Amino acid sequence: MPVSAKGSRRERELLDLLSKQGLVVHRVAGSGVKDSAICDLVAIDSNGEVQLIEVKSRKTTYYPNDNTEQLQELIRAAGSCKAKPVLAVKLNYKDWQLIDLRKGVPSKVV
Repeated sequence: MPVSAKGSRRERELLDLLSKQGLVVHRVAGSGVKDSAICDLVAIDSNGEVQLIEVKSRKTTYYPNDNTEQLQELIRAAGSCKAKPVLAVKLNYKDWQLIDLRKGVPSKVV
């Protein structure tokens, strides 16, 4: 299975999960392909808080340092429009981990 297919599947999986929790969620077209796409999902909760979500999927451990520039751009863009930057990580056989990047970028996610 191509990496992009797994990533797209994980994005849709999180979209469904967040939608079932009552958020309005939109998947960004071309995310992961185009330089202009700053996130994978945009979610809005019932209070009107906007979340810009970057989705990552790995087998056992995710090291955000591999995507430092991408995550910093997400944080910058979210700050400019008062949105919450979120890193959503799905490791095999574990639940989703949603990390608020306003609190900093973790060195690794296990």
